[in-house]
Amino acid sequence: MGTSAAAHKNDKDQLRNEKLNFKITIPDEIELTTGKVEKILKSALAHLPNLTAVAIVSVATGTCLAQYSRLRSFNPAVAASYNAEIVRQKKQAIAALSMRGERLEDILIPLRKQLHLIRLAKNSQWFVYLVVKAQDTSLAVAREVLKAISA
Repeated sequence: MGTSAAAHKNDKDQLRNEKLNFKITIPDEIELTTGKVEKILKSALAHLPNLTAVAIVSVATGTCLAQYSRLRSFNPAVAASYNAEIVRQKKQAIAALSMRGERLEDILIPLRKQLHLIRLAKNSQWFVYLVVKAQDTSLAVAREVLKAISA
């Protein structure tokens, strides 16, 4: 086993041993189960072990339904309502442009040191918000993981 494969295995072992404290609150009007939320968060952590944060957010209210952050200084719930507003505004722009047959799928917000990705659920009621370090994570990989876990 090569060095990088061994390092990745150690990251996965550490993830299994790490006590994951997910904060989950799902209102009745959102079609989402606690089990699905936990699966999304665990999958994000398993596939992107160096991620900064991941959250599930209600589009309608901007409420953070579930979140996990590796950094105490980064609270994804703070950004949740702002990101929900971006999603709502973009959906309105698509409607205003009469872009029939189009559907908002994801949004990328690249910063100097971080990539912030948003991926809408098929029912458009919620989205997964992912934050990764730009230098440590391939954008293509992050987008594919986000697509897979939010399906």
